[in-house]
Amino acid sequence: MFDGPTPLPTTRFRVHTDDPTFHVAWRGGSRFVLSGEVSADPSSALELDTPSQHLAIDLAKKSTPVHAVALLRRALPRDIVMTHQRAEEGTQVTFHEAVVPAARPPRLRIFSTDAVQRVRQLRDNCVEFTGAAGGDTSLTILCDSRRATILISSGSSAQATALRVGAHVPHGFRALVDGPTVSVWKDADFFEQVA
Repeated sequence: MFDGPTPLPTTRFRVHTDDPTFHVAWRGGSRFVLSGEVSADPSSALELDTPSQHLAIDLAKKSTPVHAVALLRRALPRDIVMTHQRAEEGTQVTFHEAVVPAARPPRLRIFSTDAVQRVRQLRDNCVEFTGAAGGDTSLTILCDSRRATILISSGSSAQATALRVGAHVPHGFRALVDGPTVSVWKDADFFEQVA
């Protein structure tokens, strides 16, 4: 089925510009030397191909490698790290792939004025309700530093309270409700969890 091992590309990064006076020299691996000054009027594109995407950065006329480094740093995806240093020929930039750490789940805390219905912390972002509300109750939902306050009617079951909490988490967070259990995620992480 396979004829042999598939060779990997010698470089996973490529930097290029068509400007005649702004030079990009490949120095092996993921190292490049930038030199010169942009002469194209009004701007020239500096292209960067990474393993995950293609970037085109506009450099204004008279831009130098210092400007290019600053614009590259802002445009790089999170999974690419760039270092730079002064070299004889100009400014040397080196690109590295990086592992993007998983986002820390938000911290969910529930404060209740009810002495009967209990809230048990299962994980940082997850709580479980037990019992029914003993009276009309005020709940404060705290996700990281954002808060929301809701009212719970007397006699509400643990599942009903969880549903109400899930529907009223602070802006920027989403909740998954499973019976009496509520898990909270930041908006962007929520869609990754349910995908």
